[in-house]
Amino acid sequence: MKPERQKEVDHQLQIKNNCCQVVLGSFCEDFGFSPEQLLPLAGGMGGGMSLGEKCGAVTAMILIAGLAFGPFDGADTKKKNELKAMVQKLNRRFEEAFGSSQCRTLLGNIGQNKYDLSLVKEQGKRPCAIFMEKACEILEEELGI
Repeated sequence: MKPERQKEVDHQLQIKNNCCQVVLGSFCEDFGFSPEQLLPLAGGMGGGMSLGEKCGAVTAMILIAGLAFGPFDGADTKKKNELKAMVQKLNRRFEEAFGSSQCRTLLGNIGQNKYDLSLVKEQGKRPCAIFMEKACEILEEELGI
């Protein structure tokens, strides 16, 4: 991950934003937004949309993909299909890394010590920082930003 993005992720983690806000906040400036403009949209997305469902880091990847593909007419089937394909690719890459994109499953796997958390523990970060950081890496690679 780019050093400046890692710095923003660390800042968002420090101020205790949820997983979606951390990832979204680290990409705001890439699209000409400030965190203050976009983070309220992600307020209810932490904790798998407060339901233990889709991981907030993955939800943020989907939102950022939407920003990257920009506004388009809903009738633009080509652009719509390109975005759908990218969303599926982002989700697939995340699931390949962690085995799931469901919040409650990911947190359960943390509880069962299924991930190497040594680095995040050493850095004093909460365990799910590994998901947020991986989401940022995937976005940088897939979107070229």
